[in-house]
Amino acid sequence: MRVRVFLKQPFFTQPGYIPRAAVILEGVLEGEPGGGWKVAVDGWFDEKGARLEGDPRRVFIPMSKFDHAQYLD
Repeated sequence: MRVRVFLKQPFFTQPGYIPRAAVILEGVLEGEPGGGWKVAVDGWFDEKGARLEGDPRRVFIPMSKFDHAQYLD
């Protein structure tokens, strides 16, 4: 299932791993282990919705980072 996740604030990250300004993530929901979502992210966006450069990554997004999410299909 494709999802769009809106974060309360950007992830703390290292250069080259996750775009620093990314607050909207799009990808495929791979699981919902306790306390968050596992997402194969293929789209990174800033707070204005502009696409950011970044490689696809599998990330665990803790529920404490969520503002809200949208199911895309």
